[in-house]
Amino acid sequence: MKKMNFYPKTWQVVPLISDRYQLDSDGKCIKDLVLQNSYATDMKVSEMELNITKFSAIDTKGQEHFIADFPGQTAIPIKGMHTGLFLKSKSVLSLAPGSYSAIRFYLGKTGSRITYSDRYEEDADGIKYLDFEIVNGLIVVGEESPEAILRFDFAPFKAIGFFKSIAQVFKGQGVLAGKLAHS
Repeated sequence: MKKMNFYPKTWQVVPLISDRYQLDSDGKCIKDLVLQNSYATDMKVSEMELNITKFSAIDTKGQEHFIADFPGQTAIPIKGMHTGLFLKSKSVLSLAPGSYSAIRFYLGKTGSRITYSDRYEEDADGIKYLDFEIVNGLIVVGEESPEAILRFDFAPFKAIGFFKSIAQVFKGQGVLAGKLAHS
């Protein structure tokens, strides 16, 4: 038998795996957070490109604790858990010990975009911030790693949406009203 080495280009971490299997370079546990947004769930959002200027955590008492600022940031692509992709932050768990229920992303005036499961895209300009609820909450004791994995619970793309977008090209120009216009 011939021995063959296999080196994958990407690694996928299983969501919500036990914390003791995700360690940083210092041997501290990395938190795996799943974030939900009621608007994204209701409107079947599949992807977002957000021009994030800063983000914060909201504790269970409703007080906001700022985590980081991003001056001059370009849009960050955010994809759902179904893709296996996630964001990794090195400063989320540098928060004061306590219980947190949501993460708030402040957006720039322009440069944000939302893609729905039917592949329809629209600009998200004019939205000041988006709140994402932390599924099962977050409790910071103070001994965790400052790193955290942020996964977003978005809807997967519909297969028919791809063909619909191709048909839209041949259909011609028309008056387009975004989904946000009627919500």
